Amino acid sequence: MTKYLIIGQGAAGTSAARTLRQIDPLASVTMISAESDWFYSRVDLPDIIAGKLSPEDAILAGREQFDALKIECRIGETARRIDPAGQAVELSSGARVPYDKLLLATGSEPVVPPMPGGGARGVHYLWTLADTRRILEASRAARSAVVVGAGLIGLKTALALKERGLEVAVVEKMLHVMPQQLDETAAAILADKVQGAGIQVVTGMQVNALETVDGKVTGVLLEQRRIVADMVVIAVGVRANVALGRGAGLEVGRGLVTNEFLETSAPGIYAAGDAAEIRDLLTGAPIVPATWGVAVEQGKVAALNMAGKRIAYDGAIGMNSVDIAGIPMISVGTINPAADDRQFTVQSGDTYRKVVVRGKQVNGVLFLGNVRQAGVAANLVLRRAEIGEIDILSSNFSFVSVMAQ
Repeated sequence: MTKYLIIGQGAAGTSAARTLRQIDPLASVTMISAESDWFYSRVDLPDIIAGKLSPEDAILAGREQFDALKIECRIGETARRIDPAGQAVELSSGARVPYDKLLLATGSEPVVPPMPGGGARGVHYLWTLADTRRILEASRAARSAVVVGAGLIGLKTALALKERGLEVAVVEKMLHVMPQQLDETAAAILADKVQGAGIQVVTGMQVNALETVDGKVTGVLLEQRRIVADMVVIAVGVRANVALGRGAGLEVGRGLVTNEFLETSAPGIYAAGDAAEIRDLLTGAPIVPATWGVAVEQGKVAALNMAGKRIAYDGAIGMNSVDIAGIPMISVGTINPAADDRQFTVQSGDTYRKVVVRGKQVNGVLFLGNVRQAGVAANLVLRRAEIGEIDILSSNFSFVSVMAQ
C-alpha cells in the first residue's frame, strides 16, 4: 500500500488528497496542517471581519468530508523536519510520519517588515482563520485602525473594518493602490471609490515606525505625519512558505523549484500551490502565481504525478478577478507594457479597459468597472492567441471576430 503524505490543507493540498483518493482507493493518504481549522476559503476572511459571514461559513470541508474519503487529517500539528533519506517527516511532537511520496503544499506566509513597534499588542496580520478571529476580537474594542499595504488583502481588510464602524486609514509606500495588479489610471479610479467609502488612502509614504504606549500600539508614524490607531493590520504582501523544504536541502528560488511534473529537486518530493515555483507561460520566467485556481490545478497534477501518471504541467499565467468597493476588476497577463509593446486603453467614468499587445499576441488585459467582454479578452491571453488589426476594446468586439482573423 502506497503511503502518500501531504503537508498543508489548503487549496493545493486538499485538491491533491482528493485526486489521490480517486486514483487509488486503497492508498494511505495523510494530511498534516499546522492550523487548527479545517479546509476553508481564504477569500472569505475579509467578509467575516465585515460581519457578512461567520467563521463557520468559510469552512469548505470538515472532518466528516475527509473521513468519508478515508483521508487522515492531523490538524494542529506542525511538520518540523523532512528526512528525505529516511522518507519520513518529523513533527513538532517528535512523532515521525513515513511516506513513499511527499507533497509540500505549505502555501504562503505574510511578509513581516522590520519596523519599530512591530511586535506590539494590537498589531495583526490577516492570512488565516485564526488571524481573522483575533482581528474580530480586537475590532470590538477599537475605534480606529490603520492598514499598512494597499494591495488586495489590505484594501478588502480596510473596507471590512470600516463596515464594523472603525475610522480606517490605508498606507501604501508605492505611488498607487494595488501596484501589482493595476496601473496608475485604474488605481486612481479604485482609490476614489475606497475614499468614497470613508477610508483615508495615503500613497507614496513609508511607515517609519509604529507608535506604542506600554507595549500597545497607539499610532502609525509616517515620514512627516502621525495617524492614530487602536489597531494596525500589516498587509504588505506574502511570500512562499519554503522553510521546511529549504531545511531538507531542496532547491529554492521564488518558491520551491519544480520541474514540469511539479517534482522538486529531491526525487519523490513534490510541491504545489503558493509554495511552488513554476514557469510563466508568457515570459518563461519563474513565478509563484498564488491564486486559488492555479493551486487547485497544481494539486491535481502533482497528485497524478505522485501516482506515476507523468502528466506535464506547462505553467500558468497570472490573473486576478475580484470586486473591491463595488468595482469589479479582471486582470490577466502583463498589464505593464514593455518598450516594444502596444497598449490600447479606453476610459469612461469608472470603467477602464486596457489591452497590451506584443507583436500580434495579446499579452495582457485589464478591465475595471464594466467588465463585459473581459472573459473573451482574457481568453486571448490564456490561449496566447494572435490577432489581426481589430479593435478588441470596441463594444462590437467578440470571440467570433477573433476567430475570423
